Amino acid sequence: MKNSKLKELQDIDILIENTMKEWHVPGLAIGIVKDNEVVLSKGYGYSNVSNNLKMTDTTVLPIGSATKPFTALALGMLVDEGILNWDKPVKEYIPWFKMYDYFTTDRITTRDLLCHRSGLPHYDIHGIFTSKTRKQIIEDLQYLQPSVDFRTALQYQNHMFLTAGYLLEMITGKTWEHFVQERILDKLNMKNSNFSVEELNKLPEHSKGYLFNGADIVETDYLPLVAMAPAGAINSSVKDMINFILLQINNGNFNEEQLISEANLTQMRSPQMNGTPYLWKLDEIEFASYGLGWFVDMYRGHQMISHGGNTKGFSSLMTLIPKKNLGIIILSNLDTNFGIYSMTYTILDRILGLDKINWSPKIKSEVDKLFSMMGLAQEKKVKDRIANTKPSHPLKDYAGEYTHPGYGTITIELNGDTLEGKYYLSDLSISHYHYDIFEITFTLMGIQSLISFNTDEQGAINSFSANFEPTPGIDPAIFKKKYS
Repeated sequence: MKNSKLKELQDIDILIENTMKEWHVPGLAIGIVKDNEVVLSKGYGYSNVSNNLKMTDTTVLPIGSATKPFTALALGMLVDEGILNWDKPVKEYIPWFKMYDYFTTDRITTRDLLCHRSGLPHYDIHGIFTSKTRKQIIEDLQYLQPSVDFRTALQYQNHMFLTAGYLLEMITGKTWEHFVQERILDKLNMKNSNFSVEELNKLPEHSKGYLFNGADIVETDYLPLVAMAPAGAINSSVKDMINFILLQINNGNFNEEQLISEANLTQMRSPQMNGTPYLWKLDEIEFASYGLGWFVDMYRGHQMISHGGNTKGFSSLMTLIPKKNLGIIILSNLDTNFGIYSMTYTILDRILGLDKINWSPKIKSEVDKLFSMMGLAQEKKVKDRIANTKPSHPLKDYAGEYTHPGYGTITIELNGDTLEGKYYLSDLSISHYHYDIFEITFTLMGIQSLISFNTDEQGAINSFSANFEPTPGIDPAIFKKKYS
């Protein structure tokens, strides 16, 4: 479909192209559904800049955390069948399941898993870089310290969605991928959607990922999410995602088949935990909360159900205004692309007949504040560094394997006069900060952290401590050196 059928969106091409220029977006595809009709399904810009390939509505891109509504939907189907209860403890389905404390272990339910109130913060280094299996990652949860008490705060968290996917496997005997393919993707005729980087690369029409480094648009590698797939691994196209939106707008019905009950769809779209993980605040978005796999907010007087996704090189946003039978999906090939929020809110304003807001500068102002905070933290790290200090030992003494019961093993080696390392899927670059403190960079994502080496009573290096999870309330993780 080349042009929008809604008169409110006759200049949609100009809006999108201008916003793409403002936010340095190489390519995106957008779909809009209103009153059960697809009013726009179109690509803009490029899916592959170097090869000059155009983005279309059938180009497949990683959707990141927009995967989470699919996982919630899959579990809702099990609730419909009577083989899962939202409010029974996870231990009833995974008997060996164990969190950091007994109170949470005994009480956490599927509902808790899907609304980010476990007490755990992100723990992205543990979850994203690992090559462990789903079962192994869940076994690690007992070693991951919560930053707040159970059910007291909304803290966005991928491990709980991984757990939800594994719980589905324990109940059905099918992997999360098999179940979602069979019960959701196939039923919705989402023919080009899949779950892995390998499958993505086999498709004739798929997008490369990009980031903007402040000066240039740079192509980046894909981020493989295998164990963490239920939290963010689906690859899809706008054409496919429109069918998922149609299912939502039609209250669980697609092609005259009820895939999920209206009652459980309502559960997913109802506030379960107040709060928001976003560090920005927009006056137009009120009563922020999270349902089951969905953000639930009031947007300028209208209930808005949405979920974004951000993975290496890609950003997505799926938005529903259920009472207006309205849905929007945007898939883009730029990392951390907040421009898709500007586009979405502008389109909502026009279709809903709301007063015009110039969203791009408004959101840019909020984003600039976030980057300013990050810049100040980096400046503090530089300022706090004590110059002209040396490690207490020769660099070779810091080499070795260091283990933590939850994180697993980090290997550090001496290469010439430089330390370097490996943590599962990510290489590590290591540089001296001051004294026995070094800065470690996970090159897969560019995440940096300081690690502090410790000695035993004889003065030998025997461990290091690291704040790999920087959320306040989390103690440094201690990695102990292995000795042969």
